[in-house]
Parts: sequence; C-alpha cells; structure tokens
Amino acid sequence: MLKLSALTDRLGLAGRALAVGGVVLVAGVAAAWLAAGTVRSAHGGGTVEKKEPDTVAKIRRDGTDQIVVPADVCASLGLKTVPATLPPATRNLPSFQGVLNFDNGRLVRVQSPFAGQVIEAGVATGQEPNSHVPSAFPSSNAGLRVGDKVTRGDVLAVVWSADLGAKKSEFVDAVSKLKTDEKTYRRLDELYQINGTAERTVREAERTVQADRVAVERAEATLRAWRVPADEIAALRESADQLSAPDAKRTDPAKWARVEVKAPISGVILEKNVAAGQVVDTTSDLFRIGDVSTLAVWVHLYEEDLPLICKLSLPREWAISAVASPGTAHTGKLERIGMAIDPAQHTALVTGTVENEKGDLRAGMAVTVTVKIPTSSDEIEVPAEAVVEDGRESSVFVRADSSGDRYVRRPVTVVRRSRDTIAIAARSGGLKPGDAVVTSGSLLLGSAFTDLPQPKP
Repeated sequence: MLKLSALTDRLGLAGRALAVGGVVLVAGVAAAWLAAGTVRSAHGGGTVEKKEPDTVAKIRRDGTDQIVVPADVCASLGLKTVPATLPPATRNLPSFQGVLNFDNGRLVRVQSPFAGQVIEAGVATGQEPNSHVPSAFPSSNAGLRVGDKVTRGDVLAVVWSADLGAKKSEFVDAVSKLKTDEKTYRRLDELYQINGTAERTVREAERTVQADRVAVERAEATLRAWRVPADEIAALRESADQLSAPDAKRTDPAKWARVEVKAPISGVILEKNVAAGQVVDTTSDLFRIGDVSTLAVWVHLYEEDLPLICKLSLPREWAISAVASPGTAHTGKLERIGMAIDPAQHTALVTGTVENEKGDLRAGMAVTVTVKIPTSSDEIEVPAEAVVEDGRESSVFVRADSSGDRYVRRPVTVVRRSRDTIAIAARSGGLKPGDAVVTSGSLLLGSAFTDLPQPKP
C-alpha cells in the first residue's frame, strides 16, 4: 500500500489538486450536517436522527389592530401597563413668571392740610413723643422712619399753621361777639316794652345780631372747608361761651395753630420727606404709606399664551410662589388683562393681587404664577410615555385580555400635553377610564406592530 505522499508524487500536480478538493468537500458536508441540528446516536443497534426543538417564542400580528406578545417576550421588552384615568376637576396652566409691586389702590401720599412749619415729628410704636414749644424743635430722636408700621389715626407730624390759628381765633371772636350782642338786644327789647328806649335803638341792635350770625356761619364754613374736625369746632364754641362770662380767662390761642397730620390708613411708611423745623405747604408729600397686607402682581404674558387666559372668567384665583421662598404658596386673584401689547417684547400686562398677611413678601420679588382652570369632562388622562407617535397619528396600546399577551392598538386624539401626562379626547379610539394602557415599552411595541406583516384574511 502506497503512502499518500508517494501517491501524490506519482500523480503529479493534477493529483495533488484532486486530493485537496476531496478534503474540502468532506469538511463542508460535516458542517452542513451540524447546522441542520442532526445528531446521530446508537439506540437498539440502529441509528436515530433528532432535531433540536425551537424554543424561540414569536411575536405576531393578529388582525388589523391587534398584536400578540408571549409572556417571555413581554418580560424581555419590559412591558408595563397603568389604567387610564379621568383628569382632576381642575388643572394648572403652564406657569408664568412675574414680579411683585405695591398696589396703587393701597398707597396714600400724606400732605399737611395747612401750610406752616413742622414743630414735631411722629414717633414709632414704643417711643415717647418729645415735648415741644413753637420755637424749639425736638432732636433727641429721628421720629418715624421708613419701614415703621403705623395705624390709622396715628400722629405722623405736627405743623404750626398761623393761618389756621387766625381762622380759629376769628371764629371764636365771632361766636363770642354774637352772644354778647344777643344779650344786648334782649335787654334793649325789654326796655322798649316799657318805653325805656327808642325803637330805633332796638332795630339797630337786631341788625347787629343778624350780622354777627352771618359772621359766625362764614367763619365756621371756612373751618369746615379746611376739614377741621367737628369736635374741634365744638370745642371752639365752648371756649367762646366761656369768654362771654365777665370773669372768663381767655384760652391760649397758640394751641389753635397746632395741626396734627394723621395717618389715613394702617400700613408701612414707604417714604418720608419731612423733618422737624421744615416749612411745608399743602402740596408737599410728607409721607407715603402703603398697605402691604396685599401686594400687586405684574405678569408680562407673551401674546401666544394670551388665548389660555382670555377664555377665563375674571377675577380668578391663582397661586404665587416667590423665587426667594420656593415651596411656599400664597393665594391671590387674577384681576385684569391689559389691552395693549408691548411692541418690543410682544407681551401683555396681566395684573392681580396676592395676600401678604405675614409680610414675608416684598415689592420687587420675582415670582412664579400658577392659574387653575376647570377640566373638561370629555377627556381621559394617560401617562405621556403611553402615547406612540409615528408622524401621522397618535395611538396607545391597550391590553385586550387578562392573560396579558394580546394588545390592541387604538388611534387617539391628543387634546393637550404636559410634562408627565397627556389628555386624550374621550371619544377617540374607544378608550375608557380603567383601560390598561402600555407605558414602559410602548415605543418598542409600536415598532414591532409596524414592522410585522399583517396576516392574510
């Protein structure tokens, strides 16, 4: 028997090529046999062929709108479902940015009703007012300061007004003269009844009394026009009654020139423009007081967001959160939508108020504004990841049975979107509250539904 090498030497080049080809052919046949999964084993003296079972589960389409997903494929895709729900009764519009300011309706500028010289400045709660005389002005404290709280009726400053003192003195003199002339008239009239005096004398006394009454009414009208309180006018009449007595002592008229400038509202002093010794007139703003228990909110709303607000009935409640104190919400009201659009920023001014009873908000603070609106009853809410978009329509996959391997694709109409949820029209796709919609793995399920062929009818 010849060796292989000797045989190839004898056959030459052609023989060697034929031998190599035979080896390759045998190897190819063996590989094909292994790939087919055929296994040969001795059993009962014979040879038996076995094929490995197909353990790969298949996902398939069923009808025009259903897809069947075996349990092991569901696990590998990570499919999860949650029930579709009705939206809450109210929802929040997208937040708007704004700024706080003082409410113009709660700001008061305080002036002196009479021109004169400031002889005393009011003091804050807990301080003692300084005693004064017209020629000496207090300097031991600065009186009221910006930021001090005042109550309605508190004395803010005292002005020495020579004009007011003169008018009060004129009124007292007129009342006193009237009373004296009335006594004279009554005495002359009694004498006239017993022929003790001439009628001409009585008539002149009567005309004098009438002139005195006119003078009193004119002086009183002037005081009322200058808004002198009624109790001060009554006190002046009492002083005049005392002066009519023979032994009466004249009241110090210097006090009549004293004018107390009082706070017209309760609030905080925002501005102070007066000091003791200063000469002021009726147009000078001595103080500016603001009621900061309620502040104004200004929101510059972009014109593309206006339709969201214009549909609302006003006033409407809104929630305010200050950037300086995140997590703390303050209630207020949206009251007015501006009628003009800023041509540079393309925004409209939306204004309202916010409650500030604790005083922790400040004018100028940046705030975030949230408005609640009622939700339509024809809506269903699903998680945002449940909606599959293919560029033409939106759809969700709903679990069709309790076994969890059959899902129905339902086209839906999106009403609005938010960060976490999407609202769907209740009549679209037959979706109902409580339907189990696929959330995790919905995109993979949508791709499989599109790629798999639809079964033939």
